[in-house]
Amino acid sequence: MTAPPGDGAPPTAASTDAPADDRDALWPGDTGTLSFASRRALARLLTGPLVQAHRQPEIWAAVVSDEPALRSRLADVFLDLVLDHDAGIAFTRQVDTSGHVEVPAVLRTETLSHMDTVLLLHLRSELSVAQPGERVIVDRTDVAEQIDVYRRVIDSDRARYTRKFDASWNRLKTYSLLTETETEGRAEVSPVLRHLFDADVVAGIRDEYRGLIAAHGDASDEGASLFDDDEADDDAG
Repeated sequence: MTAPPGDGAPPTAASTDAPADDRDALWPGDTGTLSFASRRALARLLTGPLVQAHRQPEIWAAVVSDEPALRSRLADVFLDLVLDHDAGIAFTRQVDTSGHVEVPAVLRTETLSHMDTVLLLHLRSELSVAQPGERVIVDRTDVAEQIDVYRRVIDSDRARYTRKFDASWNRLKTYSLLTETETEGRAEVSPVLRHLFDADVVAGIRDEYRGLIAAHGDASDEGASLFDDDEADDDAG
């Protein structure tokens, strides 16, 4: 029995004598239809950047179990749900309407610097040689050395180049594309990069940077092979 107004009793989530449509309400006046777990999953997907099964197991379970309803809610705001069971990740991206209808941009976009692009493509190439579901761990110092071949394209001044690398590395951590491990200087590469950079995108940017290297007078085999053709031919995306 619900306490009369003014007696100091807290409001109930759903009274036993409430109408059938209101019995799942989480607060007075709640008109939502999703469960608490699914609403929390929806909120996490909207705030991003991604849901990871091994880091947020309860939210991941809600995404998987209520996938159709979550897809419907996201479609209402022009977003698509990307669910990769092998990698254990879920995130949203702008819907592709193939020109049938013009929709507003919902997600924030970021402009990548040369350093951001080179670093991301290198990390993407590391993912391409890993098995589905396999964690990819990279060493910060090793990565810096491996992409040094692009220094002439990014900044020939060594000190500025190093600062730009440090800024990009930290920026990718902010975006959850890199996650620090327990070992200092080592980070896990997010498998979401498989979806952000598919084979065609990798090939196109790789060719562009090969041209930039040649234009800067460094067409070494090392620079030309940093993103090999076979690394872009996996079945990502």
